[in-house]
Amino acid sequence: MQPKSFYGWKLVVFFWLVIVLNFCFPTFGTSVVNTYMAKAMHLNRAQLGIAFTAFSLMAGLPGPLVAFSIRKVGIRPTLVAGALLSSLGAFLMATRVNTVRQATVVFGIIVGSGVALAGTIGPQVGVARWFHKKRGRAMSLLLTASGIGGFIAVPTLQRAIARDSGDWRAAWWLMSGMSLLAALIAAIFVRESPAQMGQLPDGDPAAIAPELPEDRVVVESHGVYKTTEDWTLGEAFRTPAIWLLIFTYLGFFMGFFIYIAHGVLHLEGLGYSPGKAAESISIVLISSMIGQATVAVIGDRVEPRRISAVAVCLYGAGTLLAIHAVTPAVMYAYAILMGWGFSMAFTCMATILSNYYGPKVYPSLLGITTPLGTTLGAIGPYLAGRFYDHFHTYSQIFTIVAVICFASAGLYLLAKPPLRSTSRTRIEPVAAA
Repeated sequence: MQPKSFYGWKLVVFFWLVIVLNFCFPTFGTSVVNTYMAKAMHLNRAQLGIAFTAFSLMAGLPGPLVAFSIRKVGIRPTLVAGALLSSLGAFLMATRVNTVRQATVVFGIIVGSGVALAGTIGPQVGVARWFHKKRGRAMSLLLTASGIGGFIAVPTLQRAIARDSGDWRAAWWLMSGMSLLAALIAAIFVRESPAQMGQLPDGDPAAIAPELPEDRVVVESHGVYKTTEDWTLGEAFRTPAIWLLIFTYLGFFMGFFIYIAHGVLHLEGLGYSPGKAAESISIVLISSMIGQATVAVIGDRVEPRRISAVAVCLYGAGTLLAIHAVTPAVMYAYAILMGWGFSMAFTCMATILSNYYGPKVYPSLLGITTPLGTTLGAIGPYLAGRFYDHFHTYSQIFTIVAVICFASAGLYLLAKPPLRSTSRTRIEPVAAA
């Protein structure tokens, strides 16, 4: 018997909380924390960039291991292990770190690995398993955690540091406790799949596309391609679409990492106070709600790759405006464009992969494409630091990011849905719920 209440939407809430507590605070909140740490340790911009680059790489590079863990032991144990590792790293940041080398090892490797294990990959895989027709809506709601969590994290950690007379370690004590809470939530509430609870995706038998013995079916919901074929990893990586999608990471991912690592320092260089500069990070993150709301409304009706093409153009325009953010009005404008564009592109990327290649191979695809994209993006903070130390401005690197973003729009339009050569494919429309 079907339980009275579909558990999938409750699960989205629990995944959402895990992302906020274990992913958002160390990823976005440290844009403020690391600025205080850099001043206390007398780090130059390149040294600060190295620590954040190490974190960015480790948050993505273990992706294949995360996918392997999800397949072998499940989403719940993977999330619990990652959150506990993050908590340990945060504890060490609060008690042991005194040099840039130590910060690179602890923040970059230990916390980064914990964020990789208990970040967005597991929850995205869970949503892909629990939802089919409503996948775009569920994914966009899940990923509002990044924007809301980041918006909460920045001022929360800023206040924690201020209450402790400017000691950046206070923020890490708080993050250690939050990661422990994330581990507890995952251990108690996360469920692996609808079948585990006697349910079906979307909570509705009609959500399952019919299996056809003579060929395969592709479900098209108001023009949005959603395959029900079980692609293999090798087949997926032999399609041009997957490589085109990976290279789009270089623009919006690199730009986002650069801004999280250097955005506060960039605005301080333009004359803003530390508090006002930190506010810009909050605006970027809360503006991501606009992008996620956009995908929630149209993501199951308009091809996500087309939405993504618009998204990277918005992010590129915001990056160009950031160069000239000498007034609060311009600061607000670029922050909104950045948040809106990044969140749309990031949310659509998760949806595109599951729509194109199916939920079975989705964990492995995330496990490989995430580190590839993260590696492309993670070089940004270090390069930005080198550019600043040489030119004493971020203008050149921001311009490069904008150009790459505009070029990425073309890559999205070229990344059309792939077709397997081993089967005939039939299109059947379904109504979007």
